[in-house]
Amino acid sequence: MTKKSGPELIATCWLTAGAVAPLSADERSAERIEERVRVAGEAGFTGFGLLHADLVTVRDSMGYAEFGQLIADSPIEYLELEMLVDWFSDGAARESSDRLRRDLLEAARQLPVRHLKAGGDFSGSPWPFETMAAEFRRLSEQAADVGVRVGIEPIAFANIRTPADALRLLETSGHPSGGMVLDVWHLGRLGLPMDTVVDIPVEAIVSTELDDAAETVVGTLLEDTINERMLPGEGVLDVVGFIRAVRATGYDGPWGLEIISRAHRAKPMEQAVHDAVAAAQVQFALADEPPPA
Repeated sequence: MTKKSGPELIATCWLTAGAVAPLSADERSAERIEERVRVAGEAGFTGFGLLHADLVTVRDSMGYAEFGQLIADSPIEYLELEMLVDWFSDGAARESSDRLRRDLLEAARQLPVRHLKAGGDFSGSPWPFETMAAEFRRLSEQAADVGVRVGIEPIAFANIRTPADALRLLETSGHPSGGMVLDVWHLGRLGLPMDTVVDIPVEAIVSTELDDAAETVVGTLLEDTINERMLPGEGVLDVVGFIRAVRATGYDGPWGLEIISRAHRAKPMEQAVHDAVAAAQVQFALADEPPPA
């Protein structure tokens, strides 16, 4: 398939999920998977994201062979699967995480998966770093066995909060299939300058994500991130600076659009997707302009 001109885009799982909210009792999208793939493909996306709950629905309804054919017949070239948490934990949380991990890895064996997304402890609780690094190496090895990478996402309210935290984890775990996913929202909510990412080794960046935020946090950071995200360019974050900084590393991979908000969920899915693409394209165009002298 001929590579599309312009930035390569991933429709992250929540972009096409419709009215369902993260962390709700049932995270499965009510939108038909055929429609989600069609809308993403027609909007110009190369990548398509699926949450574990929707992945299981696809597996148990149409099966991976039929879904794989659906993807092959569309403009979509690869999948992004999420979200693996508690991969470093123990007890019941680890047992649940291991079941989810097996599902994601098995899907990666059968489908054109590019990468998996992982996160740290969302409560922000500290864990022994050496334990986390050893467990992330094991996860990276398992990802490599099925031909994909795994990206740890620095999350503003997790114990892996910053790109520096993620880079330390990657350097200590020491496996090339491990990397990080950079989201402008989390950098912005931590008050980090966007050029924080300039010195990240390009091989450490698995993927990137665009969105925006208002000046004031509404509720907790967790509530803000699942209810109040904005389209790129609508808020106060330096989205253009983020794009330029990521590009300065030499990164030429995909950009995920991850708009998670009440406003996004209230729109018809197709309109919500096209609004996000239009907003992102403005930011890419601005990033392509020479910076002010």
